[in-house]
Amino acid sequence: MNILEISRWLNQSRLSAAPCPWLSAVSIFVDERYENYDFDIIGPHARLRIAEVLLDHDFRQLSGRVFEGPLGRIEFPKPSRSLATDPAEEFERVVDKAAGGVFATPTQILLTTWRREGPEIAPSRQQDLLKLIREQPANLDKIRDWLRRTPCLADFQRFRPRLEAAQERGLQQRRRGAFRTQLPR
Repeated sequence: MNILEISRWLNQSRLSAAPCPWLSAVSIFVDERYENYDFDIIGPHARLRIAEVLLDHDFRQLSGRVFEGPLGRIEFPKPSRSLATDPAEEFERVVDKAAGGVFATPTQILLTTWRREGPEIAPSRQQDLLKLIREQPANLDKIRDWLRRTPCLADFQRFRPRLEAAQERGLQQRRRGAFRTQLPR
């Protein structure tokens, strides 16, 4: 699965997409405003726009969530229906079984990366996460909550100030209209 190419197509279509090759995922950010618990689903409007882009590039839709095309197979995990549901559980299940790529939110990417690579995330991966969160805000409170009672929480808490700073820099650039992937308002 060429998630770099899919991300490029989506960005050209005015969607915020970031390739995350360590999970064979494409992170999708669909809201330009941070509000608690808003970053855990890819809503129906964004899904339709993504589907249009994939169909325009010779993918075919096998089901509501699964697409197959010249670059391989990619799918959406089932969205969580409850705030009490683990935001990355379904995403992680799809990543484990998928033979291709998976769409996810930035929150799902960060949480899953910490679960799989923590508690001591390598410096190169830390840079990947800082770049992602600068471009696509994530719900750091939700990640902290879901890492409670895991060996990864302390590492996440030590790294969190750097994530918050990177996220704030990205948000400030967006507010000024100076962000390179700034979407039109």
